[in-house]
Order: sequence, then structure tokens, then C-alpha cells
Amino acid sequence: MDHDSYNSIHAGFPEVGCLGRILRISSRLFAGLLTLSFGAVAPAWADPGSDTPPHHELLLVLSPEDARLQAVDTLTLPPEDRFHPELSLSLSPNARVSSVSSGGEELPFSHRNGVLSVNTGTGPFGAAKVVRIAYEGTFRDRPPEDPVNTDDPSFGVAATISPAGIFLGNDAEWYPDLPGVNSTFRVRVEAPAGYEAVTAGTRILRETSGGKTVSVWDARHPLRGLSLSAGRYVVRDRFVDNVLLSTCFFPGNDPLAEKYLDAVGRYLRLYRKLLGPYPFGKFAVVENFFPTGYGFSSWTLLGSTVIALPFIIDTSLGHEIAHSWWGNGVFVDPEGGNWSEGLTTYVADHLYKENASAAMGREYRLKILRDYTILVPPGSDFPVERFSGRSGPATQAVGYGKAAMIFHMARQETGDEAFWKGLRNVVRTRMFRSASWTDFAREFSAAAGKDMGPFFREWIGKEGAPSLSLSDVREEKSGTAWRISGHVKQRPPYYTLRVPLRVETAGKPVDLLVSMDGGIASFTVTTADRPSALRLDPDVDLFRRLDPREIPPTVNGIRGSDNLAVVVARGFPPKSIEAAKILLSAMGKGNTTLLREEKSSPDSLEGHDVLFLGVPSGKGFLLPLFIDPKPTHSVSYISMFK
Repeated sequence: MDHDSYNSIHAGFPEVGCLGRILRISSRLFAGLLTLSFGAVAPAWADPGSDTPPHHELLLVLSPEDARLQAVDTLTLPPEDRFHPELSLSLSPNARVSSVSSGGEELPFSHRNGVLSVNTGTGPFGAAKVVRIAYEGTFRDRPPEDPVNTDDPSFGVAATISPAGIFLGNDAEWYPDLPGVNSTFRVRVEAPAGYEAVTAGTRILRETSGGKTVSVWDARHPLRGLSLSAGRYVVRDRFVDNVLLSTCFFPGNDPLAEKYLDAVGRYLRLYRKLLGPYPFGKFAVVENFFPTGYGFSSWTLLGSTVIALPFIIDTSLGHEIAHSWWGNGVFVDPEGGNWSEGLTTYVADHLYKENASAAMGREYRLKILRDYTILVPPGSDFPVERFSGRSGPATQAVGYGKAAMIFHMARQETGDEAFWKGLRNVVRTRMFRSASWTDFAREFSAAAGKDMGPFFREWIGKEGAPSLSLSDVREEKSGTAWRISGHVKQRPPYYTLRVPLRVETAGKPVDLLVSMDGGIASFTVTTADRPSALRLDPDVDLFRRLDPREIPPTVNGIRGSDNLAVVVARGFPPKSIEAAKILLSAMGKGNTTLLREEKSSPDSLEGHDVLFLGVPSGKGFLLPLFIDPKPTHSVSYISMFK
């Protein structure tokens, strides 16, 4: 699998020995776990105040053989009336609550349809409320054995506990949570010996004794949700600039640990320079037993096959680390659209290409435009401010691609120095708080000394993309110089643009910007040498809908087609047809009818995007479709199965 295929399918603290002695409990009686307290260590949020978040003290026992989780959550609610006396928590229907208490007294509760309702009673005004919830549950989401379609990056797995591995995603409601409220956590995880657990926060204990492996994690910064992974990992640690770097790999991938640790250190140094201090005490690269590419607070969870891909260290790993600043450090304001994926794509995937060479950066931006043009046909678009998360190729083309290009265009408007200064200011002012597109517009405006508000309001609030063309282009010799004139045309929806043009000559090229906010704008430019070509947006600095002639046949052309015709060439092997059906399913086209070449004609394929399985034998297909394809449809062929 190459990188593009993969993308289309995404102050350390030393271990404290004395704390470990305080936390040891009997592994024979779960009741012992239920009475354990972390009271010896005061949480970082303990100072009173209206901004104090709720705090979870989670005690977990994982039983991989029977998919069972036993847990106690001691939830401390800040002294705010909005949290009590009537408390409503989300908790999976798979969980069974055995008791709810406060101050040693049982509290009435009900648990129906994933909602745990608790009457906490009344207490002293301004006092915090501590509620203890004991529960257990089984989680058996089945990971795919041979996944082909990756439009759902979770593969339908929200939580699963098994001998092969354990994943508890923050959306699975595996612990009692206050919906929409950020919380801090301290988590103690007990599992059979050899099962190492990883979650958010700093690891303050890790030990194996009495047939059990125990770890304790302290997440002092507020989180939007908590995920946890565990498995028979080989753990490798390294401290770099007071940050604990870790790999938690299965034995087969453990030889890659040193390369990953080296790369994490490089990325942290890069982003500290560009964005400001790394906001967490650790970063762990953790292996999952089914394909994932998740970025969580202070760790990333990558599938076994993903970790082994040779390009991941230089590409997707950095993307997940960049999420430590964007999305997991500075939160997305849910009311203002998800900017995080677009910005992370821009400061990671695009930045790596741009740093390699200007040509590679240009090619990456061109790929964004091609994907958007193919996957988001006119009429199926939506404004970037409505993007919440990826649900398929079209939403990815908008929420990742278009949003990344918005940041690129903002950088062209502000200049490099102001752009990176604006990003650092967002990090400085909004870390562990929500940020919206408006916050970015404000910081870019301050850094650049110009109002960027209208730019962002237009680009995130308007659906679609400008379609641009040149017309009435003339060249005239005037003495020893040449005069080139013409018009730039824009089809609706109209955007306010500064369109780059480049006149290529035998000497130095001449660049100009054409301002337009409607359907047409004229331009005139003079060159000392005779012009040889005029190019619109030569460096691909504008987000726009491409002309069909700018798009070669690609896999995404198949994924985005709404009029696909699949033709099976004469002599194509039956076994290969079955393989082709799997390929079509992976591209979201599993229901497409296969046509036989001998029962089809070139005329019947007019106006369709055509995929040939094998090479057609008749010239009637080859001449009109391959040699001179009309710009209204594309043609691809696959001969790999012969």
C-alpha cells in the first residue's frame, strides 16, 4: 500500500515507587479494588473555582478471556449547581451498575438506554460532591478480519476486550461521563500479567507481580473524552527534553521501536519551533490489533499493518503528533466547525512535502484539488463550517482538503512570519480550551496587521469552489517589449480572489495577481521577452474546481463517480472477477453491475466513467475512449488481474 492509498482509506514524571506501594491491592478480591482510594495524591485541579473541571478516579480490572471490565469511578463534581442534585451520566447499555454512593451512603439511581440517572441529594452550598459508581460490563465489538472499505475509520469498533487486544474508545461510553463536559482523570488499570495498558496522561506507576500487570495514569489537563488500549506489548521508553517517549508494540513490530522513538523526537522538536511548547508529559506510539490511525491526548494508536508500512514514520506519524497541538491540545469548538483536521493536514502532510521541495508541495496541493473536484460534484458540497468529522470520501475532501487549502491561502495573504505567529498565538491563548475559526481569523489579523475576518467568513461559510478560466488572451509587440492582455472568468459561486498568473518567456517568468470578486476581470502585463505560455494559478495556491482536462484517471475518479460503468474485457479470468469485486467494494462501488465487453458497445458507454477489467480487445472501444476521451467522462483500465 502506498502513502496515497493509505490516506484514502485517517514534563515527564518518573515512576514513583512509594506511590506504587500505596496503590498495591489484592488481586484475589475485586471488593478490595472497590474500596481503594487515591486520596494520598491531590489532583492538579484541586484549587477551588468555577473553572474547576470534574475529576474521575477510575479503577479498572480488565479480563480479556471473557471480554469483561470491572470498574469503580469516583467522580468529584465541582461546587456548581449545574451538576447536582439531579445527575445524568452517559454509560454504555453493556454496563451493569451495582451501586452508587456518596459519603458512604447509597444513592438512588436508574440506568436505562445508556443513561445513568443519579439523585445526589443536597449538600452544603459551594461544596464539591463526590459520587462513587461501581459497575461492570462486557465489550465485544468484532474487529474486521479482512477490511476492504475504510470509509468508516473505526470499522464499527467502539470498544472490544479480547485476548488479541483491548480497545475502549471514548465514544463507547465505557465509563460514566458527563456529556459535553471536559474532565481530568486518574486511571489505575489491572490486567493479567503481560497485558500493558496505555491511556492519556503521565504514567506514574508500572509493575507486574502476583500474576497481574498494573499501571497508573495521571491526566491533569481536561480531556473531551478518554480512550484506552491494552495488549501484550513490549514497552520501550526514552526521555527527550523531559518528555517520556514510548512505543508499545507487539513483539513482531518491536524491532521498529528505535526508529519510531527517533522520529517522535524529531517531530516534537519541529513543532515546538513552529507552534510552541509540547503540551503533555509523554507521547506514546501504541500498536492496535486491527487497522486504526487514531490520535489521542499524548498518544497515537496505529494498526499493526500500518506501523509496518515504510512510509508511515515520515508521514502519518507526524500527522498524529501534530494533533497534540490541534484537536487534543487546542480543542475544536463544536459550534464553529471542525478546523482541526484541515489544519493538521496542512502543518503535517503538506508541510513535509513542501519542506522536501516546492514541486512536491505543489503536487500535494494539486492532489487536494483533484480529489475535491472528483469526489465532490457540484450540488453535493457543503460549507467547511458544517464539517464535524469524516464520514466518507466527499466529507474528507471538504473537511481535510478544502480546509487545508484555506489555511494555505491565509498564509499567502498574511506571509509566513505572520502565519506561524498567528498559530503560536492560538496555541498560547487557547490551549486546553475550545477554539473556532473566528479565533484563527483574529490571531492572523493581529499578526499580519490586516483584517482577515472577511476572508475566513467567505471561505468557511460558502459552499463550492471557484471555477476559473482564461479568455480573449492577446499578445502584442510594442517596441522591444511585449504586451499580454485578456480576461480571467469565474463561474458561480463567485469568490473574492487574487488570481495568480504567470507569463513564461525565454527569460525570467513574470508573475501578477488579478483581483476579482465577480464573473470577469481584465489584466494586462508587459514582458521584455516574447511570451511562450500564460498559466493560471501556476503554483496551485488557490482552492478551485479543476477543469476536467487537469485530472488524469485515478482511483478516486471511480470512488467519486455517480455514473460508473464497469466493463469486463473478453477473456478476463473468472477468479480475477471475484478479486475485482472486492476492489470495487473497497472503493464503495460494490453494488455496481458488471457489463460484458461482448454485450456492450462504445455508444452505450457514452457519458459514463468507464472502468475496464482487463484490456478491451475491440478497437471500437479503444479508439473513442482511450485515444480521444471526451472531457465529460474518464476512462481507466486495470490489467493487474490477468
